[in-house]
Amino acid sequence: MIYEKHWQKYNEFIPYELQMSFDIRLCNVINILNYFFQNVLVRKPSFSKVNFYLAGSCIKKDLFRDLDMIFPSKQMMEELNQCLDQSFFEYENNSLTYKFHDDIFQFVFRPKFENKSLEFTIDGFDFDSTKVGFECVLDVNTKEVTVIKSDVRKEFISYINTKVNNLSKISVNPFVSLQRAIHFLKRGDEVPYSVFLDICSSIADIKIKENEDINKHFERLQGNPKKLENIKDAISEYIEEKKDEI
Repeated sequence: MIYEKHWQKYNEFIPYELQMSFDIRLCNVINILNYFFQNVLVRKPSFSKVNFYLAGSCIKKDLFRDLDMIFPSKQMMEELNQCLDQSFFEYENNSLTYKFHDDIFQFVFRPKFENKSLEFTIDGFDFDSTKVGFECVLDVNTKEVTVIKSDVRKEFISYINTKVNNLSKISVNPFVSLQRAIHFLKRGDEVPYSVFLDICSSIADIKIKENEDINKHFERLQGNPKKLENIKDAISEYIEEKKDEI
């Protein structure tokens, strides 16, 4: 296995056969990242290397939906972004999103993860299916990505074995957690009833003001902004109804 040294420390709860599957998938992901940077990175930034955290949910299946790269440094992410071929740029929402050969690549920065460790970052992830990540370094001269550290949680392995996707952390904006729970449910995961109860309870606890700014409830909604209108309309209707109760 290419990444055997990363899997060995998880021998206690990751069977060898599953390690092999993860290894093949991670190799494929890194190859695709290399291909992306070799073709889309068209100018050199001021730095020679940049670290990022690869959201590891991309290895839960043979095929992935998108690749999320979380940058501990906003400045380095923005500079790297300026060095990419913008003809492949799709949209900016909670991330800088590129599409290359039908694959989706997302550059992500969150203030709460600024200059934080891989472990701290994984702690902040919400659903069991997301409790995995890899610290990577991009060499901008060779345009190649190297995996230097991994963090695979038992929750992720439990999800792989059962497809039950529990929630450990509700978003600051609970409408985002609701959006994600519905997304995972649509994709075939078993999202426990208690997860929806907890999210709905958090939504019910939102303190609505008479002059409430509805837009703040759209913050961190995920996906192409052009495809979020139905969700925004539903949230707006809910907030307006709550205003009427004041």
